[in-house]
Amino acid sequence: QAAGAAAPAEPRPGARDGARLRLCLVISSLGGGGAERVTTALARHWQEAGHAVTVLTLGPRASDAYELAPGVERVALDLLRDSRNAAQGLWRAGERVAALRRALLRARPDVVVSLMSSTNVLALLAAAGLRLPVVVCERSDPRQEVVGPYWALARRLTYPAARGLVVQTDAVAAWARRLQRRVHVIPNFVERPGARASPGSAEGPLRLLAMGRLAPEKGFDLLLEAFAAAAPAHPAWSLCILGEGPERPRLEGLARRLGLGDRVALPGRARDPLPWLSGAHAFALSSRYEGFPNALLEAMACGLPVVSFDCPSGPGEVIEHGRNGLLVRPGDVGGFAAALGRILSSPEDRARMGAEARRVSERYAPARILRQWDELVGGAGGPSWRR
Repeated sequence: QAAGAAAPAEPRPGARDGARLRLCLVISSLGGGGAERVTTALARHWQEAGHAVTVLTLGPRASDAYELAPGVERVALDLLRDSRNAAQGLWRAGERVAALRRALLRARPDVVVSLMSSTNVLALLAAAGLRLPVVVCERSDPRQEVVGPYWALARRLTYPAARGLVVQTDAVAAWARRLQRRVHVIPNFVERPGARASPGSAEGPLRLLAMGRLAPEKGFDLLLEAFAAAAPAHPAWSLCILGEGPERPRLEGLARRLGLGDRVALPGRARDPLPWLSGAHAFALSSRYEGFPNALLEAMACGLPVVSFDCPSGPGEVIEHGRNGLLVRPGDVGGFAAALGRILSSPEDRARMGAEARRVSERYAPARILRQWDELVGGAGGPSWRR
């Protein structure tokens, strides 16, 4: 190389031989949720790496809860409609496949990354015959999630045609290998936040925080029952559940029946949860099942000790019982109340476990996790896909 000449540019992450890729991410919507947050993060990462990125949703732009990075193309098909019966549902699924196929032909991507079960099926059908690599991603636990018999059958029939199947835990990978040979375990990542909690505070008011969609799988009804059992001995503590969803009326009614009054707040969805996390003193995850809980990672990265059901899947791979949090047998409300009692009563335990919890931001650092995604999409069309 001649003196003074510019050094050759480093290949962009995920690109084949430094090439610029056209990447298309497909998801039902960008409404609030972990999969939607991951979609926007991947789009930003790949756009900043120099790739051309399109995010394609079946739902309308008006439902977006997350903002895409500048330069990311946004395509909203606005095709999400409830169906009155199975025949209409089949017809509308066909409409979505046809619209997706037209959108993919216009975008001409090198790789498609699809997220969530039913969307994965539609994306694979839309790409049939196009010689287009489609990577499908399960963001929940498919062993627990109820998708219905028709979608479950469609998943079994279409997933073998994918160029890869991404799951978040080793436990789910064992299930995934029955449908697809090329299974990749890529957990969620978490950034170390600029603010951190002070869980060791001994003076009130003190706050127990939970976050998630107000839906049955999140188990907030179980959390309310456990908190009602623990709360009388800990008058300085209140419970705040961040999120929105169809269970709100039921949860509000349950809180009233349990006599929790003004000790429970459901303020809705928070666009930026960091102020809530940094102002809390402990975190609870009461889910009946999970994929790989973003909320848990965010809370621990902020320095909060956690009490969690050891539900499938995710919490048991992140929490070391007694070190950075407490794990409780799934569905055991009495055990959860007892674990809450231990955390709520001991500033020393909260401070010690919170300090250990912060280490998840090293184990699940963005650079480490995003490198796995880069390698996955960068190999599209190469020999690794044809094994």
